[in-house]
Amino acid sequence: MGFQFRYESLLNLRRHKKEKAEIEHGKALGDLARAEEMLQALEKEYKNAQDAFKNALFRETAGHDIRNYGGYLQSLGVRIESQRKTRDNLRYTLEKKRKELLEKTKEFKVIETLRDKDFEKWQKRENELEQKRINELAVLRLPSC
Repeated sequence: MGFQFRYESLLNLRRHKKEKAEIEHGKALGDLARAEEMLQALEKEYKNAQDAFKNALFRETAGHDIRNYGGYLQSLGVRIESQRKTRDNLRYTLEKKRKELLEKTKEFKVIETLRDKDFEKWQKRENELEQKRINELAVLRLPSC
């Protein structure tokens, strides 16, 4: 008869929870990376718009164009602030998911370690039984004096 772990269903449940936490952590990591990229793109766009505005000030530019530049820079500033808040929220979420993953991994490892110890005990018991069988066979085969 082969080894059967008494808490196999619990081990499978914890493995499933750990894998789910890994997926959620990966998703949060991807979301944060996308938010960082978007923030960098907005900051680059803001810098380019500032440079264009400075260049426009040195040329003859109509008043409404200068107002438009100012409004555009202001709206970009608002979008950048909003994106920073989004990024910070995603960082918080990522940290939370990382802690959840760590907890689920620990819970899984506890049961996995128990399974390994049970397997070693079972293997030791099986080896002892096998040794007894071998000894009995040896005793039966010894010639009688």
